[in-house]
Amino acid sequence: MAAEFTPAASPSPLPWLDALAGRPYLLHVGSCIPRKRMDVLLDVAAAVRSSRPDVTLVKVGGPWTPDQAVRLEANGLAGHVVTAAGLTRTELAEVYRRAAVVLMPSDAEGFGLPVIEALACGAVVVASDLPVLREVGEGAVIFCPVADVPAWAAAVGRVLSDPGFQPPRADRLAVAARYTWANHAAIIADAYQNLWGELCAASPG
Repeated sequence: MAAEFTPAASPSPLPWLDALAGRPYLLHVGSCIPRKRMDVLLDVAAAVRSSRPDVTLVKVGGPWTPDQAVRLEANGLAGHVVTAAGLTRTELAEVYRRAAVVLMPSDAEGFGLPVIEALACGAVVVASDLPVLREVGEGAVIFCPVADVPAWAAAVGRVLSDPGFQPPRADRLAVAARYTWANHAAIIADAYQNLWGELCAASPG
């Protein structure tokens, strides 16, 4: 994980984010391919806005597909969605830090790097209840059933209204800290040492 992803505020100016004037926003970081479930993201954002009209959706990643753009309009989100691309890691880290909630509604993931990046920045994450995301986020992430929009909307709404519902910030940072490059290097080194030990033990000489 890159060193920029920390809870410390960044001095990098982000005029488009500053324009939100401190209003809460839901954040998604990633592409718009089918398994990322942008349909769920847009439906959840619309459901949350029905009770919290001050909430904006910020989308960092690839462009909306034509079908997703139609859904965005149909959900009444036009004018309440900010899209961004080409951010530096420093800028992205600041976007994570300021988010009210980071959403990851995928129905399949290989690892879930945005979850770790968000936790490292101190953000609250609501993610699909997938084994791989459970393994990565552990108890520092709020999990919801895949594509269960009412459950997602309820969880996000509670995060926004009840800070006590959020996993403790210390837990979020602690989970992310396990994914530093130093820890990764130590794991690789241990694996090689174990392999070398097994090879030596199996050697007849």
